[in-house]
Amino acid sequence: MAGRRFNPTPMVFVAMILVMDMGVGVSASIPTQSEELPPQERPGNWPPALMCGDAECEPIDRSIRAPPFDAGFPVEDEGWWFGYWYDLDSDGMDDRLQRIIAGQRESVSTTAIIGLDGRPTVAIVVDYAWHPGPSDTSALREVLESHGWEEEGSWFFEMDILDSIVLDHVPVSALIEIWQLDGVVMVEEQNVIVPFLDTATRGSKVRDSEVYDETMRDFGYDGSGIVIAILDTGVDNEHFSLDDFSDDNDDNENDPDDLPDPKWIAGCDAVSLNQNECNNEGTYDPDDGDGHGTHVAGIALGTGDSRRINQGYAPGAYLVDVKVMTDTGGTNSAATLKGINWVTANVDTDWGNNDSSEGIQVMSMSFGSLGDPNGDDPGDNGTAADARAVNQAAEAGIVPVAAIGNDGRRRVTSVGAADQAITIGSIDDKDTIGRGDDSIASYSNSGPREDDGDNNREEELKPDVVAPGSDIMSAAHAASTSQIPGTPKPLAEDSYTEQSGTSMACPAVAGLVAVILQISEEEGLDLDPAEVKQLLIENSEPKGEASEPDISDTWNEKYGFGIIDGNLLLSALLGDGGGGDPGGNTTEPPPPGDGDWLVYERPIRDSWLVEGETYSVRGHIDEDAETNGTIEEVQVKITYTYKPEGSPTQEEILVDWHTAQGTVNWTTDFTIPDFEEDEINALQIKISVQARNEWDQWSNKQRQNHDIGRVGLTLDSPSGQNAVEGNVQFEGEYETVNGGTLQWRIGKGDWVDERTYAGSGGTKDMFNFNWDSTQHPDGEQRISLRFVSSTGVRSEEVRVSLEIDNQPPAPDLIFRSGITVSEWGIPLSETYVNSFVDVSAEIRNDGDQSATNVVVYLLEEGTRKYELNIPTIDSGDIVDVTLYWNPLTVGKRGISIALDPGDAILEIDETNNDQSIEFDVIQRPEGVDLAFSNGAFTTTPTIPRPGEQFQINARVNNLGSSAAEGIEAQLHLFTERGWELTSSTTIPRIEGGSDWTVSFAQTKEESGALKFRISLSGPVLSDIDWSNNQAEWSILIEKSTVSGGRALNFQTGETPVDVIDLDGEGIVVTSKDGGLALYRLNSNKGMTACSNMLEEKWSGDFVSAPTSDGIAHIVWTRRFLDTSGYLKQTVSYSTIDSACEMRPIQDLMDPILLSDGKYWGIDIDVDDTKLLVAGYHRDLFTGGTYQDLTSIFILEADAPTSSNDWRITPNAISDIDVVAGYTDPVQIEYGEEDGHILYQSMRNDTTGIDRLGLWYAHGDIKQSSWTYKKAVGDHASLPQMKVKTVDDEDRLVVAWKEGSGINSELITRVVDDTFNTIDNSSMQISARGLSQIVFSETSRGIQIMHDMVGSSGPQVHYGMINSENPWMAISNRISDGWLHSVSRSPDSGEAVIIHTSTQGWVIRTVIDDSKPNTGAIDILEELRFQLGLDEGSFNILVGGIAIAVLLLCTIVLGVMSTRAIRWMGGRRRKTAQGVVMLEDDVVDVIDDDDIPVETIDTSSIVEVVGADVETTSQRQDRRQRRANQQEVAQMSPDEPNLTPPPVNQGMIAEPIPPMGEKPPLPGLPPMNKPVICPECGSRFDVAFELKMTRCPICALRIDL
Repeated sequence: MAGRRFNPTPMVFVAMILVMDMGVGVSASIPTQSEELPPQERPGNWPPALMCGDAECEPIDRSIRAPPFDAGFPVEDEGWWFGYWYDLDSDGMDDRLQRIIAGQRESVSTTAIIGLDGRPTVAIVVDYAWHPGPSDTSALREVLESHGWEEEGSWFFEMDILDSIVLDHVPVSALIEIWQLDGVVMVEEQNVIVPFLDTATRGSKVRDSEVYDETMRDFGYDGSGIVIAILDTGVDNEHFSLDDFSDDNDDNENDPDDLPDPKWIAGCDAVSLNQNECNNEGTYDPDDGDGHGTHVAGIALGTGDSRRINQGYAPGAYLVDVKVMTDTGGTNSAATLKGINWVTANVDTDWGNNDSSEGIQVMSMSFGSLGDPNGDDPGDNGTAADARAVNQAAEAGIVPVAAIGNDGRRRVTSVGAADQAITIGSIDDKDTIGRGDDSIASYSNSGPREDDGDNNREEELKPDVVAPGSDIMSAAHAASTSQIPGTPKPLAEDSYTEQSGTSMACPAVAGLVAVILQISEEEGLDLDPAEVKQLLIENSEPKGEASEPDISDTWNEKYGFGIIDGNLLLSALLGDGGGGDPGGNTTEPPPPGDGDWLVYERPIRDSWLVEGETYSVRGHIDEDAETNGTIEEVQVKITYTYKPEGSPTQEEILVDWHTAQGTVNWTTDFTIPDFEEDEINALQIKISVQARNEWDQWSNKQRQNHDIGRVGLTLDSPSGQNAVEGNVQFEGEYETVNGGTLQWRIGKGDWVDERTYAGSGGTKDMFNFNWDSTQHPDGEQRISLRFVSSTGVRSEEVRVSLEIDNQPPAPDLIFRSGITVSEWGIPLSETYVNSFVDVSAEIRNDGDQSATNVVVYLLEEGTRKYELNIPTIDSGDIVDVTLYWNPLTVGKRGISIALDPGDAILEIDETNNDQSIEFDVIQRPEGVDLAFSNGAFTTTPTIPRPGEQFQINARVNNLGSSAAEGIEAQLHLFTERGWELTSSTTIPRIEGGSDWTVSFAQTKEESGALKFRISLSGPVLSDIDWSNNQAEWSILIEKSTVSGGRALNFQTGETPVDVIDLDGEGIVVTSKDGGLALYRLNSNKGMTACSNMLEEKWSGDFVSAPTSDGIAHIVWTRRFLDTSGYLKQTVSYSTIDSACEMRPIQDLMDPILLSDGKYWGIDIDVDDTKLLVAGYHRDLFTGGTYQDLTSIFILEADAPTSSNDWRITPNAISDIDVVAGYTDPVQIEYGEEDGHILYQSMRNDTTGIDRLGLWYAHGDIKQSSWTYKKAVGDHASLPQMKVKTVDDEDRLVVAWKEGSGINSELITRVVDDTFNTIDNSSMQISARGLSQIVFSETSRGIQIMHDMVGSSGPQVHYGMINSENPWMAISNRISDGWLHSVSRSPDSGEAVIIHTSTQGWVIRTVIDDSKPNTGAIDILEELRFQLGLDEGSFNILVGGIAIAVLLLCTIVLGVMSTRAIRWMGGRRRKTAQGVVMLEDDVVDVIDDDDIPVETIDTSSIVEVVGADVETTSQRQDRRQRRANQQEVAQMSPDEPNLTPPPVNQGMIAEPIPPMGEKPPLPGLPPMNKPVICPECGSRFDVAFELKMTRCPICALRIDL
């Protein structure tokens, strides 16, 4: 302690704080309950108050106080935070963040992710009252981590030059706790930093010149020894304008260390989280993937390479490359803060290059914060972290130069708002030296800046100065041309580009500042940043009226203090003269003269010029003219003369007077219009040039005249309307200048010189030549002609298509593809011996006559193995030929397909009828190899029903060559207890190379998923590979039925595109003749063609969404010819009903030329009346920048009636890396709040291998750009997605395909909106050959249908995914074939499916027997469900029954009518007294003697005789007697010999039972009783009296 001096400052500081705190406490009054304060009303422009629970948060301590023991004293001015611009309520929380907390806005951070609170994270700056120490950072991390923040991949940067910590990925839920941390005085939202561009970007005026012609250059000042830090998107310093000072280097692969005089001396990648890429040594060299930084650097300090063209303002300055923006241009301000912090830390660093390259003296910043698109943002007052960091850099001795911005309105923000920044606006100098026509650029922002409250009004005067920023030529970066991510970036060379913006004006001033600092050092002035700024302000040329005359009489809100002026600065710095090297310019000013000071070089005098061509007017200063002085500028004017019909010759200006590029060697370009198109008879081009020297004297106007000609060609014959043969005569007219050559070519082949014509000047004449068509094959050939003048000017090509027909009509069979060996459509590279495979190829009849009875052979080593006969192949037709091969020999086998092998068909060319390949046939493995093939599992019925018995069938293949015997197959079911053995059976034998189907009977009472496993084993089984002896699968149990298929018949060349279910009826959309045709579907799924076409020029995409209103919303892409004859594409929308009626078509996207881009991959979602459409959009000329950009657009509308009702987000997801047209449609869905998208894009993460991946994104549908994106699938395709809201949270049901061919897999998941799987609801199954996946929504869950290739060929599978519980049942095989399309309307009880079959296209349905009851019970509908019939089959059944009943009723009615007629006839006759006989076959109760009943005496008592039990013979005798008596009773009473039978008096009838009592029934037949097998679960019936039986399925003994 004795050696240390006591510093009382901290103690005094603490005492002051304590006194201040005590004073506040003493003066405070505590209100009683009767003095309750009324709530204070917040002004309307304030943000919502910060809420802690249900009450407003208590204010935090923002006082100036002593730091804790482990913190440092502040490096910034204390109390600065009380004037922070974005804190209107002065609570220490950025107003923008308060609105995010309140849910009024969302994060704008470019690095935002979704936090645990479900909201996009924010990027912030946490400001302290002191310089934060370890305790502060630890407390901050603790709060962040408690809200799910992870440091890996996140910003957490402690500033050296500010009392702040910069961080991102901050959850919104953590903001209030961070704000409440001890010492925190402000929580700022980071600005989104963007380059300041307008149409592009540029910074300073650089002219093509062979010598230095800038005023300061004449004195030898070029910024030598000064170091400029370019804070931008990085710099491609290998560019020849930025690599070395001498420009001797011509190898752009050299590193700076390899050069003797490199310009680049250090670099820092502040965007990267890798600290090694922004170390204090500055050894990292960041590249420029955007182009902005390279262009800016070229303006500030480019040398223009060895030609000294396109130089910057300070070509002698050194370059420090600080990357603070990403390759896409934008980033959060964290990177800029880190970059400024690094620059400030290296203000005095010795870079080890040489004595002159030390530290950093100038900082160029051509960026700023992103403006409000509504134009309501005036910027800030310079209190944000960006501006404070700039002030700290200036205090350290660095001159900060910043662009004001390109919003074209009053706005000063970010680094440009800093008090000590030199803030630059941009002017358009009209490409002239004179300043009379200079004006502010339309994009340049204006001032003043917002007031920071420090009473220094001069600091609000922004911009400070303006500089040229429009159409600036500077260095171009090396843009990558590859579409594949990870491709090495090319190196910049020597290309230049022209851009505009305040980004370009800023480095111009930065370069000028470097020159000022060079003069300051050489003259010993030692200027600091404030003095440099004042020097610029006082020595610029004022422009415009004073906007704030009470502060400054020269400052203008647009021009600042004026346009930068090198002459005024030189005068201020040097006085009357001086400088590094006056250049020996001692020439006396010449007297006024009018000499010819210029010499023309191009165009050559008296040469002819050609319409439509571009020329350079070029020349140099006449070195013989000794009294010229120094030429300051060369002016050029170009006119043309023409002669209107009936009028004298007139002259028009083509290019008015303007300044040429350069002086000693000067040039300017111009283009001659195509006067003939404008019907102008142009005669001559007149060029005038004039020079001005340093004394403002002008030379003579020197002129040259040039005649104008054309190079063109017209063709009169042949016309191309008729076929040609032999020699064909071409005739037409040509026009040229100085002769030339007539050329022709076939298609895109090489040009052939046909004839050369001599000539001088303009020539117009006829041509003709003979063309031998026999040298070219028959068929249509496109011939192009052109004329090339002797000077190399080419005419436009003239094309004609000719049908060459030298051969007699004949077919010509050719192969259109190679031979493919496949199994059920999946290509193979080898196959087992004794297997069955397909051998296929495409053939075409390229001749002009049909080929009939075409024989096709499949040959193996020259031996015929299969033969096919095709009846007819018309001219031009393409036929897929499939032949079948059963290889029986192991080894490499030569197989061939031979067309017309016997040459029975006379063809044009007989030599192209054979094609061969070699194919490997391998031996089956020795031994036994049992396996379950892909798609081995089926059920009977295809969709088992709950509570009913069904069978699980599994096909077992023996891939080996030996027979397998005694195989035990076991069935395990997955229950809540795990896998449980349920049943087993024995397979006696499976021969090598064959298969066996094993079945298990099962019953499941509930609907849902049934997961099972079948395994193969055996006591004597010896298997080569036990890993494939077990397989798992899941099936769906539900009350659904698959209907029978119905064939769909289309015309030749017509294929289905989509099916649309409209609740019982529907529409089938097909592709026909390049358009979309329509067919109506009736309730039986019968098809009838509609009279209208949906679209005549379809572009390949179609999607539909049926509704409960009986219509479907449809969106498709289409092509059309515009009024100028250009073929364009757009996206269109309409609705359609079951009668094929459509509403007027609405075009949704701006038409795009097919050569300029493409729309594709569209999808639609419907939410009541709201519609959501998305798709891919590739634009080769994005925003006119010639940038090839692929993005996803989003369209939304609510019950749209016109195209204007749709709101478009053109680039919701940008920079997608795919090949246009080679992806599956996107999937877009409404969520509870956000929209959700699945899309495809290339990825090379994790493996470094480029492959097509599946990505997920979500965001606010109204947001211009969605920030949350996540890669979710690899080698992925066929995505499907449906979104369900469960407990107010979005759940995504997703499926996609991974892999291809035999390696295809079906992936299904239920995930949340961060794509994390919910409750392990994920399934991944092998689906060989998978080609289609389709989702349909039902009340029970999401139906999933897909296809795959099984052992018997392609199969269609069906399953269900429930997102609420969740569970998955995938999948039941319901049919054979390839799945094409599925549709289901919201209220429909069935899903309509179109798939292929061996007979062609088939339509069928999956019917919901468990369809919810939505109204009164329909008995017939319930009966249909119980019978398991589709509606068509049920209607046929009901119709048949109805016809049968009608026929039966007709028969009954006929019989009854006959009897009635007979009875009526009997009444009219006089009949004898008779008796009534009761028939025995009605009721057998009558005894031997019937009771006679007299017809007259109705009062007679009828006695019913009771029946005794009799034998069969007695009953027969009695029936015979009754028959005899009946004959007697029917006889006439007039016959004398007949008397009535006597009445039997011996028996008395029993009484008739009372009404309502039933007579005793005969005995019932014996009944069976049901039995359930406890082993296999099978059900069957047995006789009631049995006591024991055996199960017919598993033979188990069952005691009853």
